[in-house]
Amino acid sequence: MLLKLILFSVLPFVLAEKVRYDNYALYKLYPSTEDHVDFLRDLYQKSDGLDFWIPPVRKDEYVSVVASAEKRMEFEHSLKKRSVNYEVMLQDIQQALDEQITWRKKRDVRSEMYWTNYQTLEDIYNWFYYLAETHSNIVSIIHAGTSYEGRNITGVKISRRSGRKIFMIEGGQIGADWLSPTVATYLVDQLVKGEDPEALAASQDFEWHIFPMVNPDGHEYTNDAVRLWAKNRRPTGSAVGVDLTKNWNSQWGVSGGSFRPGDQTYVGLGPFSEPETRAMSRYIEGISQNLIALLSFRGFGQRFVIPAYPVSHHEIMIKIGRRAMGALAVRYNTQYRVGTSRDVFDGATGVIGDWVKFRFNPPIVATYALRDTGAWGYLLPVGQVQPTCEETFDSVMSVIREAKLANVL
Repeated sequence: MLLKLILFSVLPFVLAEKVRYDNYALYKLYPSTEDHVDFLRDLYQKSDGLDFWIPPVRKDEYVSVVASAEKRMEFEHSLKKRSVNYEVMLQDIQQALDEQITWRKKRDVRSEMYWTNYQTLEDIYNWFYYLAETHSNIVSIIHAGTSYEGRNITGVKISRRSGRKIFMIEGGQIGADWLSPTVATYLVDQLVKGEDPEALAASQDFEWHIFPMVNPDGHEYTNDAVRLWAKNRRPTGSAVGVDLTKNWNSQWGVSGGSFRPGDQTYVGLGPFSEPETRAMSRYIEGISQNLIALLSFRGFGQRFVIPAYPVSHHEIMIKIGRRAMGALAVRYNTQYRVGTSRDVFDGATGVIGDWVKFRFNPPIVATYALRDTGAWGYLLPVGQVQPTCEETFDSVMSVIREAKLANVL
């Protein structure tokens, strides 16, 4: 896709300096006819000089695209020629990146964590070990396995009482997504502190297993070389990386992904072809008898996505999701849509939520596509990080509350 020769065909350690995105632009497209959708799908499949963050799925649903500086004039001409309405959300992506990174300074988080900006892998892991030392009665370190490059996929278990059902949260499957790991650690903080009555009750009623960074290699690569890298870092021929969000064994490869290794949405050689998804799937298998809920966090789109029907608890999850998103909107009026991926999101299959639901059938399974709706995408300003954390926490507490009222927890 975007800068194929750089982003998707680069072997590890080739780049000596960070890729820059000067005069790259972020577009929000509004296809209003089936012809518009077909045209954009054709561009999506060719993807030369274009990076589709939200691909075309259906008319009247926005599409999010990054265009290289060289491609912008041609791209805009093709849109105007076919009367596809669009907005240029960011004229210079590099400027937005510079502002993100300026605020992301190295901090000592042995005794404190902050949610006023994004967190690094080192921040998170150091803080987890600090929590395990200072709150050893309720916090312990857990490992799902290791990544392709040998990094630990590390999480925390939070439990105030033994023998409780497991509530699992994961994030960070997409390298460019710096938001979901930070949101996950905010939930850890609230559950460990127990200052909020609902958070205290939640940590007493359930055993929490939280993995903020499923794709540590991809995340580190976004820091060191290519900020907008999405995939993991395992080579496939001359290309590098697999889209971990589409590598799970539930209708793998049916829709929403690519079988071309150089593409951003490459689904891999098969389900669980990647060490990261294999490790996480084995971990989930190991806790499956006690697993009662899974919430997956990722950027972006402001959607609460439930598994594809027909599955058990479908109508109940729709109701729980709508009420929880109502709770989410209270603080900052952030509006989420609720439904299956085919109905409200990108229509992709092979995702973790579908696999967990079909394989183990816990009553609560959903994926949060966090802020925003295409104005910034993966470049969300740091000023929106803490508000996202706070509203998401409100909604998770509401999910629990509504699920109890519905007698599924």
